[in-house]
Amino acid sequence: MIQWWPLYGLKRKLTERKEYVSSVKLRFSTAGIFNRSLFVYVIDTGSSNALNFEISALETPQYNIHRYGIYLTDSPRHADVLLVLGHPVKIMTAPLKETISQLPKPFYIVTIDDNPNQPDAGEYPVLPNHIAALTGVPSPSQILGILLDIAKIKRKQP
Repeated sequence: MIQWWPLYGLKRKLTERKEYVSSVKLRFSTAGIFNRSLFVYVIDTGSSNALNFEISALETPQYNIHRYGIYLTDSPRHADVLLVLGHPVKIMTAPLKETISQLPKPFYIVTIDDNPNQPDAGEYPVLPNHIAALTGVPSPSQILGILLDIAKIKRKQP
C-alpha cells in the first residue's frame, strides 16, 4: 500500500526569506545612483575557498539574487560594485589596482576579509569608494543584505 506524504509550501516559497538584512552600515549613501540593475564583479585576492562558496550560493534558487536585479558579471568593465574577497597578498595588489582602474564610474568597493589576523598579510591598499567592509565568513544572506543596501532595492517581498 502506498502512503502519501503531505506536501507543504506549494503556495509559497519556503526557501526565500522575507527580509535580507546586514549588520554592516554603509559608509556613505548610494541614493539615486543605481536605479535599475546592479552588476557585481568578484575578485579573490587571497581568501580561503569558503568565501567563493558563499558567493556562488547567491545564485542558487534559495537566494536567487537575479529577482532583485543583481547580477554577477565576468568583466570589471561592466560592474557597478567590486567585491574583494580576502586580504590581498603582495602578489595580488597589482591585479587589484588594475581591476579598479577598469571599473566604470560610479562604482563602489565592498571588502570581505575572512582572516583578518593572517600572519603574512601586508598593508591593506587604499581603495577608492570603499563603502563597506565585512570580516569573517558572512552568510549569503548577509552579503545579499549589503548588496540590497547598495542598490536601495525594496527588501520585502509582495
